[in-house]
Amino acid sequence: MYKILPKLILVCYLGICSQVNALTVDDYTNKLLKNHPYFLQLSLAEKAALVGEKVALTYTDWSMVGSLNNTNTDGDSLTSRTYNDLNVTSYKVSAKKTIAKTGANISLNHSWGRNNRDGVITGENVTSVDYSRPLLQNRNGLNNKLNADIATIEIAAQSLSRIEQTEGFISNKINRLINLALAQEKETIYHQQLAIASTQLELAENKLKYALIDQSDFLSEVDAKYRAEQQWLQSQSELTLLRQELAALVDIQESEMFLEFDLYQQHDIAQVDSETILPSLRVIQQIQIERQKLLRQKQSLENKLLPSINLNVGFSTEGNGNNYLDGFSNQGQSWRMGFDVSYPLGQNKSMLELVQSDISLAHLNARQREIAINTKQQINTLVLQINLLRKTMDINQSQVQVAEDKVLEEGLKFENARGQKSLLFSAQKALNLMKLSYAQTAANYQINVVEYRSVIDQLM
Repeated sequence: MYKILPKLILVCYLGICSQVNALTVDDYTNKLLKNHPYFLQLSLAEKAALVGEKVALTYTDWSMVGSLNNTNTDGDSLTSRTYNDLNVTSYKVSAKKTIAKTGANISLNHSWGRNNRDGVITGENVTSVDYSRPLLQNRNGLNNKLNADIATIEIAAQSLSRIEQTEGFISNKINRLINLALAQEKETIYHQQLAIASTQLELAENKLKYALIDQSDFLSEVDAKYRAEQQWLQSQSELTLLRQELAALVDIQESEMFLEFDLYQQHDIAQVDSETILPSLRVIQQIQIERQKLLRQKQSLENKLLPSINLNVGFSTEGNGNNYLDGFSNQGQSWRMGFDVSYPLGQNKSMLELVQSDISLAHLNARQREIAINTKQQINTLVLQINLLRKTMDINQSQVQVAEDKVLEEGLKFENARGQKSLLFSAQKALNLMKLSYAQTAANYQINVVEYRSVIDQLM
């Protein structure tokens, strides 16, 4: 599913891992993607952007308004009223819709009124259709579509952001896995150091018993044993804390958090031209999406500076009748056509908003240049570091081999009574220290490889 570090898998802690089913990097990251709420939040943000687009498009829905009124007026006591009793019943219903493609508005209206004046009943039934279309400002619904267009761009932004944030999160956790692999190595090495120190102390006790060494030499061995034990306990604590942290992230028991990881595997790093690869990187694409939003907003701001010219067309029918149905017979028709023109004077606010938009675009351009410079520098630095660490690993590997040969040589000399056991212990300690240095260099190398692949968008 997600290939994080191809073939970065070997058992590095065989003594313990043989007792449990160890996890690979891919196993762990797949569990992380399935179980961690961070990724649920990212997916919900993307879904929210999709819903946001639909919400922004609802301006084209039909909207309906209706009203029903009844009024009764008594004119007996007022000379200004030419009637004794007046009863008015009326209702009105209308529907309105914006047409997204043209920006036009269409409205359908129907009303009916019935007057009962001192027993004389009259009624009026009116039906009309009105259409208004912008010809300059908001032409083709440019401004009406702004929110919907921004929402559509935001979907792409959220999708890209989800991938980028996912990769950043995974990169961070792989680095913690590398630290776990290093902690496993260190715990093994320090345990071996403790075993050597304990054996040396036993030897010193025997020598002290036969007065072959003095008390100060014996106390030095006691101190060395305590220091070795302290280092081992510290490495155990570091290993336990890392296991607890990483196990909690994927909701497994600490006892299951054992890692299969070849800390010493070297990788063929694809050499990339930073200038060529920059436009395709997500960090640059995110800037481009931000620019799309700003340019779309600027387009509407510029359009709002134009005069508003609307073509208006309407058609209506009107009929009279004592009741509602009678009003539909013998109706007269009328139509109308005209233009509305408006242009606000001053427009200081709109001009200032346009200036703000230009400043935002200039700021974004400067930010893109800064990101491009930093990214190129980061790529070049990581390549140099990876190459240097790889050469250092080769040297460390050779040093470990020499130290192993020296241990073998001191062991043979001791077995043949040509050497001292203390020299064998010293050689074994030197070998462990060299292994420790090799492991630390290897961990730094692996972390830099992960960071490099993350920077060039090749980690996922």
